[in-house]
Amino acid sequence: MILSVKNLKVRFKHDGETVNAVDDIDFTMQENEVLGIVGESGSGKTVTALSVMNLLPRTDCLVSGEIVKKTGVAMIFQEPFTSLNPVLCVGEQIDEAVRMRGKAAKKDIKKQTLSLLKKVKLNFPERIYESYPHLLSGGQRQRAMIAMALALSPGLLIADEPTTSLDVTIQAEILNLVMGLKKELGMSVLFITHDFGIIGKVADRVLVMKDGKIIESGPSSEVLSSPRAGYTKKLIEAVPHIRTGLDEEGYPRRGKTLPSDRTPGGEVSLNETEARSHRTIVNVKNLSKTFITEKGIFKRSSGCVRAVRSVNLEIKEGKTLGVVGESGSGKTTLAKLLVGLLEADSGTVETLAGAHSAQIVFQDPYSSLDPRMRMQEIVLEGPAIRGAGKNEKEKILQEVLFKVRLNLKDRMKYPHQFSGGQRQRIALARALAVRPRILVLDEPVSSLDVIIRSEILNLLRDIQRELALTYVFISHDLAVVERIADDVAVMYKGEIVEFASSARIYGSPKHSYTKRLIASAL
Repeated sequence: MILSVKNLKVRFKHDGETVNAVDDIDFTMQENEVLGIVGESGSGKTVTALSVMNLLPRTDCLVSGEIVKKTGVAMIFQEPFTSLNPVLCVGEQIDEAVRMRGKAAKKDIKKQTLSLLKKVKLNFPERIYESYPHLLSGGQRQRAMIAMALALSPGLLIADEPTTSLDVTIQAEILNLVMGLKKELGMSVLFITHDFGIIGKVADRVLVMKDGKIIESGPSSEVLSSPRAGYTKKLIEAVPHIRTGLDEEGYPRRGKTLPSDRTPGGEVSLNETEARSHRTIVNVKNLSKTFITEKGIFKRSSGCVRAVRSVNLEIKEGKTLGVVGESGSGKTTLAKLLVGLLEADSGTVETLAGAHSAQIVFQDPYSSLDPRMRMQEIVLEGPAIRGAGKNEKEKILQEVLFKVRLNLKDRMKYPHQFSGGQRQRIALARALAVRPRILVLDEPVSSLDVIIRSEILNLLRDIQRELALTYVFISHDLAVVERIADDVAVMYKGEIVEFASSARIYGSPKHSYTKRLIASAL
């Protein structure tokens, strides 16, 4: 046994009240074991991990119970961008971890850091060493965090939602990397996630947490196949899956009608003529956008990135276009071009819905909502700019909050006083307040746990039916896109390499990149 947790209780004091974040839990870990902890946001998963690491705040936090560690412990966090120091290059930060171990001579520290960067399969380790975090991709930053953890030679690695914000191919690479290192170095892994789909791939045993308690535990195969608790069943059912299989060559099966909950009949129509019978509301012609990269204090040009390359698209009124692709494929740049937040270098975006008819909802509602503004001010900012009077604004506020299932009595709260799912509803209400006909949704559910994600997707579907909205739904999660999209555009290196009905894309993909994306998600 390398870790024993007994009677762990963690309570936080907030505004005169005490919140039980972890409520009397017990568990152990064995050598070379992968233990998964699963639950929604707020279930106590991360607080449990921070307790093991002794990283909980020293003020307004009461901890009791016993934690016995018989090995060194290191942790990798959910969002490496906020975990890495933005003013230090990556190599310097890993050097610090190597020094903490205290076994390397000063002249050998950089050599060990470069060796760690190679171990986590980062190409061009010398360049990565000299790079600042903002110059790396999400997958590269997470690999750098893993290298930093390995510098401490841990016997136990705690991985707290390490793949949540990554696209499917990078997610698969990180999971394979962690499991490969676990085998190579003989580590145990405590893997924290809200996604049972991941747990089924990596964990030997699983603990299911809810409201700070462990409500179910056992071998992951047994919990997944025969869950006892109703909450566990709900978590498993909320995991989106691509509804297809692989053929003998490892590619998605072809010519298959895919079941879907997008339509009352539960089937996706394969009739291409019917799919194109709706009027084109947005016509994108030869759209291109290039960014100039700069370096040095004098901002000298050092190159360029062709983010969007000669994109052509027809978006049908009242339908949902899904845009999929890896990080860096150009999805978000396309989204900003569609709503006018960026100016194209060439090409046009023609809309029949009129000027200012499109609104955008961003991936992270916490960073896209002004923390100094109350909820009602955020929602009504658009109508106020357009000159709406007091009575009209009050009516709009009531209408949109009702549509997104938010309580009017919470109108005076600030963003930090809402949950992640509620903040995304606020962002949606803000977009709806100006009565758009087109909504561009840029990764709107990627930062949410599986149950809240399912609720937001159902909400989006209901609002679309009620208001006859057109959606452009951008995501790296192919299972989510399959659930909501009528048509799908696949982006790769700024280009649309495949465009067809959702049923055709998932049932009979043509492009090798599309096949690889779908295979990574299965």
